[in-house]
Amino acid sequence: MIFGVRHSVVVATLLATLGAVVLAVLTWKGSQVTSESFLVTTYIGLFLGALWAMYATGLVVVYTTTGVFNFAQGAIGVFSAFLYWELHVNRGWHSILALFVVVCLFAPALGVTLDAVIMRRLRTASLVVQLMVTVAIMVLLLSVVGDIWEADTPRRVPYLFGINNGIDLGPSQLPWHRLIVFVVAIAIAVSMRFLLRRTRIGTAMRAVVDNRELAALNGARPNVVSSTSWALGSMLGALGGILIAPELGLDPATLNNVVIIAFAAAAFGALRNLPMAVIGAMLIGLLRAHTGAWLDFGPDFRFAHLAVAPLILLFVVVALPQARLEVGRLAHHLRRHERYTKWWEGLIGCGVVILLAVAFSGGWLDFGIWDPGAWGSRELNSANEAMALALIGLSLVPLIGWAGQINFAPLAFAGFGAFVYLKFAGDSGNGYWILLVGLLCAPLGALVALPAARLRGLYLALMTMAFAQAMSLIFFPHPWVMPIIGTGRQFPHIELFGVTFDDRRGFFLLMVCVFAIFVYGLVLLRRSRYGRRWMAINDSQAAAATLGVPVVWTKVVVYAVSASMAGIAGVFWATVSGNVDSVQGFDLLIGFNIVLLVAAAGVSIPMAGIFLIFIPLFKGFGLRLEDAGNVDFLVTLLDIMTTYGPGLMVLGMVFNPRGAIFEMGRGFSPILPWRRDARAEIAAENAQKREPEIGELGIDRPFTPEEVIAIDRRLGILDEVVPKEGYGTARS
Repeated sequence: MIFGVRHSVVVATLLATLGAVVLAVLTWKGSQVTSESFLVTTYIGLFLGALWAMYATGLVVVYTTTGVFNFAQGAIGVFSAFLYWELHVNRGWHSILALFVVVCLFAPALGVTLDAVIMRRLRTASLVVQLMVTVAIMVLLLSVVGDIWEADTPRRVPYLFGINNGIDLGPSQLPWHRLIVFVVAIAIAVSMRFLLRRTRIGTAMRAVVDNRELAALNGARPNVVSSTSWALGSMLGALGGILIAPELGLDPATLNNVVIIAFAAAAFGALRNLPMAVIGAMLIGLLRAHTGAWLDFGPDFRFAHLAVAPLILLFVVVALPQARLEVGRLAHHLRRHERYTKWWEGLIGCGVVILLAVAFSGGWLDFGIWDPGAWGSRELNSANEAMALALIGLSLVPLIGWAGQINFAPLAFAGFGAFVYLKFAGDSGNGYWILLVGLLCAPLGALVALPAARLRGLYLALMTMAFAQAMSLIFFPHPWVMPIIGTGRQFPHIELFGVTFDDRRGFFLLMVCVFAIFVYGLVLLRRSRYGRRWMAINDSQAAAATLGVPVVWTKVVVYAVSASMAGIAGVFWATVSGNVDSVQGFDLLIGFNIVLLVAAAGVSIPMAGIFLIFIPLFKGFGLRLEDAGNVDFLVTLLDIMTTYGPGLMVLGMVFNPRGAIFEMGRGFSPILPWRRDARAEIAAENAQKREPEIGELGIDRPFTPEEVIAIDRRLGILDEVVPKEGYGTARS
């Protein structure tokens, strides 16, 4: 398997090199290449590669020693960089002291805390839960940074020893900061390699991730080992964030996106090979530096030079060898038998959702804490944003929840749907073209499914993330794709059944109706043959293949269905956004939030998409309360829930991997008159959990003389305690 992985990486490298040569010929700037300019570009590339190598080293160390791929590595670097700025710049601490406090004290403490409080509970969790929890930590850390330091305020972190001090290279100067970064990155990679392969603690780290119980029997202390791993990973993330901050500035989104480059470097090393990960980071740094220096992609592809890392990640992951079919295994997260929703129950539920939307938006429900009048423009804007996100989130239910195919690219499919609609409907906004959008997005989903069908687990998550990032950097910014970007034009309002939905409440109710149709369609689809097939390959691909299920074709179909739903939802998302911005409207971080909330709700349940309306609706309720001028504590509470709600809800999956909707449904279903099965199930569970009463233990039941003698005989005291006259009466 290792040989296969290395062979695939070599093939991906050759293909990427060939593509780079062809691209260079087509996009050459015509600039003269001199030895001095080539040298300067090369050392810039090596410096960038060294920075990304630190992140990649931390990812590989944590994954190799704990089995958890830490999506929060970049956020740890962001938080550490802001803390370093606070100590060094804002409070005037010496740079060495501030660096020591952040990297050697704060970062390992953060890593140990994450491991002790959260990560140890994920050992038996599914991969979806593990990934979602680390993404939730990323979102929470970025939210904390935004609250503490007001991240939109410009800040700069000074270079170590200044930018003007360094080694003279003739046409330019190599600052000491960049030289230190390069040396430190190589030293860290070598020392981590030595630690993992040549020391006792390194052997224990690798042993614990392979078999925690067996390692403990041989003298290892699994909790100490895992905490050490997370401490080291956090220290490397903090050091990388601090050292890269002088180059990029203290912008949380920019600093966090650097970790995607580290993902590509780690994948280059098959997530476990430190030397190959460092080589991959250096290669990406050199390619990015020389691409920016010598190639001109024109104004239509102004972000193309930033797509080097996601493209390499895509090449490497796609070139991996075929994954073996997985068999099912007993685990704590296995679901119990679930009762399928009946068609008429789904119809009633969707009708209730529509009625509640009409009542809320019309101000018919008076809760006594704010003016129950009809929603204003600000509240309706939040509601429309909420419903558009909910529609996109529903596309993940069959793909992740039923088929188990992790997807971080729902907005990539949504953006493609908006592009198709804009090309066919134009400024007319004819809503009937939405059906064509669904049909044309399905082939894109099937195309993505072809390489995805060969992958599983983490590599599948990385592939979809690379696909989403490449789409947002190359495809969406092209003026032919989204010509309304930067022109002031608005995305056309949808016209359907002779009605133009240009007022906010009407458009909101239209999306609620589409949401209900989506949910009802999923209810019916889950009961169908395809729905059962998707859940079968999620439980065990090997067993499904043995029973005659075409695994690859089944994955292609579920990707096509998910892409079709996301494409249709993308039309509504673009309409809500108005003048679509490819960077903001289809950003990868928004996609993360969508996946997070659906997973927290219960990604296998169609109604999980409704959770995506909570955060924007909290904004709307907060605005309503603020306008009323009272209940300030509720305004503050809603603001906290808006900021930290998604991350905190996902952390709840540590204790409840099934999601919130599942538990809410279990609590609500017994009160429904026709759910006798739910009431019987709850009664059986309560009877099983009930403590036996004293009488049931036999304490108050009188013993017969024969039973007393038998007990005394077993205790060996028969001759000492039995009276000469014997036991004339029973005693207790």
